[in-house]
Amino acid sequence: MSTFERSDIAKRIVAHLDSGRNQSLSRQIVDCVWLEVLEGTLYTGDRMPTVRQLSIELGLTPRAIERAYRQLEQLGVLATRPGEGTFVSITAPTGEIRERWVRLEELCRDAASQAATLGFSIDDLIDALVDLRTPHDESNDLPRHA
Repeated sequence: MSTFERSDIAKRIVAHLDSGRNQSLSRQIVDCVWLEVLEGTLYTGDRMPTVRQLSIELGLTPRAIERAYRQLEQLGVLATRPGEGTFVSITAPTGEIRERWVRLEELCRDAASQAATLGFSIDDLIDALVDLRTPHDESNDLPRHA
C-alpha cells in the first residue's frame, strides 16, 4: 500500500465522519466500526490498522484514534494483542463496564448542560478539561485560553 492509498476501513470511516455533527470524531469512529461489525463488513479476527497508520490515513491525531480504539476495546469490539496488532474480537462487555459508560455519558451531558447555562460551548468545556490534564505555569493563575 502506498502512503497515499487508504485502507478499505479508512475509506469507509472517512465516508462516515462528519465534523459538523454534535459528536467527537473519535466517537464517530467508534460508531462506524461498530456498524461495520454489525453489518458484517468487519469480521472477528480482522486486523485493524495501527493507530499511527489510521491517524495518517484519516488525517486525525493519534490521540483521537487511541481514544476510539480504547472505547472499542472497552465495548468488547476490538482486542489488542501486544506485538501482533489490534483485531476485531467480539466479546460482550460486563454489566459493570456498560454501567460505567452510561454514567460517564450522563456526567458529560450534565457538564455540557451546565457549561451552556454559564454561556460556554462544548469546545470551551473540552479545553477546560484538557487544561486539567495539562500542567499549568504556576506564575499565571488564569487558564491558558481565558
